[in-house]
Amino acid sequence: MKVFTRDYRITGEYHPLWNEYFGGMNPCVLDIEATGLDRSRCKVILVGLMTRTESGVRITQFLAENHYEESKVLEASMDMIEEEGIDYLITFNGYAYDIPFINARLDACMDGRHIHMYHFDLYRFLRKATDIRTRVDSMSQMSLEDHYGIFSDRGDTITGKESVTLFDQYAISGNSTLEKIILTHNREDVLHLHRLMYLALADIPGDSSNAKESSIAPDIHTALSAYGFPAAEGRFSVRPYIQQRNNTLRITGEQIIDPFSGAYFPDTDNPLTVSFSASTSSFEIDAPISRHGDDFYMDLHPLHLENLNDEDNINGYLILGSRSINLISRILITDYASR
Repeated sequence: MKVFTRDYRITGEYHPLWNEYFGGMNPCVLDIEATGLDRSRCKVILVGLMTRTESGVRITQFLAENHYEESKVLEASMDMIEEEGIDYLITFNGYAYDIPFINARLDACMDGRHIHMYHFDLYRFLRKATDIRTRVDSMSQMSLEDHYGIFSDRGDTITGKESVTLFDQYAISGNSTLEKIILTHNREDVLHLHRLMYLALADIPGDSSNAKESSIAPDIHTALSAYGFPAAEGRFSVRPYIQQRNNTLRITGEQIIDPFSGAYFPDTDNPLTVSFSASTSSFEIDAPISRHGDDFYMDLHPLHLENLNDEDNINGYLILGSRSINLISRILITDYASR
């Protein structure tokens, strides 16, 4: 196995409000190359990882020199994720491909580890939470790069499928030219995904003034709630929404790390219905809210949060817009997870 690194002076956050959700969490952009799509028999032969540095970002690549070094590539990648203290991954279609592929191959190699952390799949986020599908012909990474005017900046000339054929030749010959072509394709995928995060998220506005408006013109808060934003340092992925028929804020999502089971029921000291399931790695919180015309608000007094320092907290009553819904959801799930 060979290891390659390259540094870039790229700094800044992906969106002006990114730190509101991801502040303090350490990201890693990930992309893999494999010998095919069938994770039961095909192998991972290259993993590219982008991490933050003091001056920008660094791309680290672990390349197998033949078809028998998959376990070395996977072990080195997992070691780096752990040693760098990575809190969440960024991929393009990694929800369906990269992450389950890696986990399946870790099982095949009997590594004993799996990737269990919050995962921001830009492809899934854009399809699920934005209107980008109405503005592009294809949702492939290269099509989006072309849409945002960065495709011509790529330094590679091959596709992922062609990379597989070239690796078969490289595994036999060890040819340095083939090695460079394979590495460049993976590195450009990682680098351009990083650039797409800046460009695609910049298309999403900041705040909408209320929940009704945000349902028509999604802002970053509404988009993240549709996708699932992290809470409790990435232990949970949270998706809140208002049930208008019964005046309830329902907070659902996934327990990503160390799932547990538990339940809480409303009483004189607690107005919430809360359940955690270890078997399904899910959770659900129902919080009563009130309505005045088209506006919703939550009484914070029963939750002992009447002194919450937030612009939408008016005398202990939280006006529920897209931002404040996500804020109170993070507070509640973090509170109950720590009990």
